[in-house]
Amino acid sequence: MTTGRIIRVFCLLLLLPSSVRAEDQQQSELLLQRISFSDTARVAGTAAIPFSIASPVLHTSFQATSFAPPPTSTRLKDLVPDSERPQTKGVGANSTWLKGQLTAEGEVANNATNDAGLTSRIDQRDDGAKRMVRMALTGTNGPVRYGITYRSAGKAFFNSPDQTIREMWAEWGLGIAKLRSSSGQTWNNVDLEPNRPRLQQDVSRIGIALAKAAWPELSLTYARSALASSYIPAGMTAQRSQSNSMEAALAYTGLTWNARLSSSYILTNDDMRGGAQSTTFAQTLVAAYRPLNTLTLAPTLSYRSETQSWSGAKIQTPMASVSLLYKQSQRLLVSAMGGYTSTKSSDGLIATESIVGRGMFAFHLNPIYGHPTTLSLEASYTNMSNRTVVGVDTEDLSGLVRILVAAL
Repeated sequence: MTTGRIIRVFCLLLLLPSSVRAEDQQQSELLLQRISFSDTARVAGTAAIPFSIASPVLHTSFQATSFAPPPTSTRLKDLVPDSERPQTKGVGANSTWLKGQLTAEGEVANNATNDAGLTSRIDQRDDGAKRMVRMALTGTNGPVRYGITYRSAGKAFFNSPDQTIREMWAEWGLGIAKLRSSSGQTWNNVDLEPNRPRLQQDVSRIGIALAKAAWPELSLTYARSALASSYIPAGMTAQRSQSNSMEAALAYTGLTWNARLSSSYILTNDDMRGGAQSTTFAQTLVAAYRPLNTLTLAPTLSYRSETQSWSGAKIQTPMASVSLLYKQSQRLLVSAMGGYTSTKSSDGLIATESIVGRGMFAFHLNPIYGHPTTLSLEASYTNMSNRTVVGVDTEDLSGLVRILVAAL
């Protein structure tokens, strides 16, 4: 019932500008005569979307949406054909009025397949667990931008399931400075099932960024969040904590490279432990280097250190990765990535390491019956070790040969 009300309210927002009253009936008729309709899909001979409506004060378009979750396993032998992967399908809408000063968008999507990738009914109004509703409203007034967003997905939806998010934000442009403020809420257990707890998090942020053409960009952001149990089933323990964080970042974009260095300080208070604190420092460097038009290198380095006051333990997590993309021509593509992650605690209760690597060689073949065809050779390696628990170490080396006909 709640989802149905939300959909009806959103449709009213999209169509609201078309109900603006003219000064007399003649002006209204002239306006309606200037409304134009386009159905590009019908011309192409496919489904009835995308579809658009345009007038001097309103432009609304509809389009089909789809999503396929990325594989969760790093082993190539666990991959399945794209036709057998879980998918979602839906309809999205976008509407602008007041010469682009206001923009509304939204989407309603359902699981188009089951977990095994078999096709199921898209029209599943009786099963909200497999549905997602999203909407947003953005406005612009001179140097000020503002907006609200809302998204809610059932527990069985394939993309970010069992989560509701709502947020309002605003930006002010002040010359080379930009000030942004936002406030929002997030909670799980969307359907409020009686046997599962619901955790709600309230987050507020305020930040300022200084940027000028050909200069590095400097930003400073403060965030405050509160996490609490809003519903607790019998026999379960409540959760309640607060955190304050400060992040400083420096970014630069050049002709052949770009980089961003950030440093964060996070202080968390666990109210269920009598206000016990944990202090976290995190540093991250992300860069991309393009020495040639056909070659891109993207390294990432990060280090995280957390100290818990109630146990005295210090947890350190360094991480390093690099990816390579080489596109020699329209017919040849080579990509590779590798990464290392380690997590260790000073009390010896945590000691894990992970090494991953993956490479792909793709070559576009001559078309088969007029359809573009690609041959790819892929290989992956994964090594995960846990020095505190015996018998859980894993190592995998796998390869895959794939032939893709784009039209299938």
